[in-house]
Amino acid sequence: MIEAAKPNTQPTSASPSSQGAGESRFDPVTGNWTLFAPHRSGRPDEFVESRERVLQQVACPFCPGNESKTPPSVWTGHSENNEPVTTEHQQPTERSQQSTAVKKEWAVRVVPNKFPAVASVGEKDSTYCTAPQQLSGNLATSASESALFQRRPIAGGHEVIIESRNHVQSVTELDVAEVALVFKAYRDRLRHWRDVPGIAYISTFKNVGSKAGASLRHSHSQLIATDRIPPMVSTAAERMSNYRLTQGSCLHCDLVRAELKAKERIIWRDDSLVAFCPFSSHLPFLVRITTLEHQPCYEDLTESNIESVSRLVRRVVSWIEKLFPNTAYNFCLHTRPPGCNDPADAYHWAIEIFPRMTQVAGFEFSSHCMINPVLPEDAATRLRSLALAEDPRLVL
Repeated sequence: MIEAAKPNTQPTSASPSSQGAGESRFDPVTGNWTLFAPHRSGRPDEFVESRERVLQQVACPFCPGNESKTPPSVWTGHSENNEPVTTEHQQPTERSQQSTAVKKEWAVRVVPNKFPAVASVGEKDSTYCTAPQQLSGNLATSASESALFQRRPIAGGHEVIIESRNHVQSVTELDVAEVALVFKAYRDRLRHWRDVPGIAYISTFKNVGSKAGASLRHSHSQLIATDRIPPMVSTAAERMSNYRLTQGSCLHCDLVRAELKAKERIIWRDDSLVAFCPFSSHLPFLVRITTLEHQPCYEDLTESNIESVSRLVRRVVSWIEKLFPNTAYNFCLHTRPPGCNDPADAYHWAIEIFPRMTQVAGFEFSSHCMINPVLPEDAATRLRSLALAEDPRLVL
């Protein structure tokens, strides 16, 4: 693996204008570089495609009355008092009884994914093993080849968070209390999976629109827990840990303080949260939301913190939708992996939201270096104008 060049520590001049030459920016968390080429945003596009695929007319499995089309709920939230009610995993034979009970009252449901990306950690599967499993047969004809051709099943869990009884596509179609209930589901399911023996990493994410990877319109998000930490996540965690050991402070906290001082990429802030377009954004209009105070784990947030986070996420999505109507977008929640053995608690949770405005092409695939046609300063200016119209007191 080629080691990335170290960032230039010398001060640089002011950012180039959005019409000027490109530049590269270093991300101290991931160790990656992003190439900014704002002049490319005006290039002609001969291959304009519709954002959405032709939708098939199918009965939505997430709507009330169709509970039998999904596995039984593992978590149910009720809207009467916004207090979540957890339910134990039920056997398929109990599904009809559960369906009768939940379809009258549920506001948010969490169910195992019917088409999971990982094997269930509870499955009695003879092919599952905790140690790396080597391929057999013609692929491995010697001990050296066996070391080269290794495989290992991934175990964990894959869940779907159905965010509303109503057949809506965006969280902006839900009120603040409904969105808060979704974020409480995230918290509770993260707590559940981090206590499951062997789970090392948990990804919570949302795909909206076909270009973002969604296959159903009904507003939902997903959680995947695995028994291994992805290499890029492990690398980022190591960088945060090394930074804390050498600098004595949290890398993300220092980045937030620097962004607040610079001001030009800040979109919104209040007493506990900040939303900004990171200096080294690898995607156009990427927005990062995190706490002003150091906090490694999202799942340790208080009730009031969760309500504040859900309110801000809803606002950010509404601003993106106003700028780019009907644009697909992704949402990712980064929290300290359960398998991260860092006694210094150097990790800092964050949420990233980004519209799918560009496509990954040959250079990005070959170099693992992204090209971003929009400077984060320009993106923040446009998003901040919408935030100002909403509440100028919370904009720097």
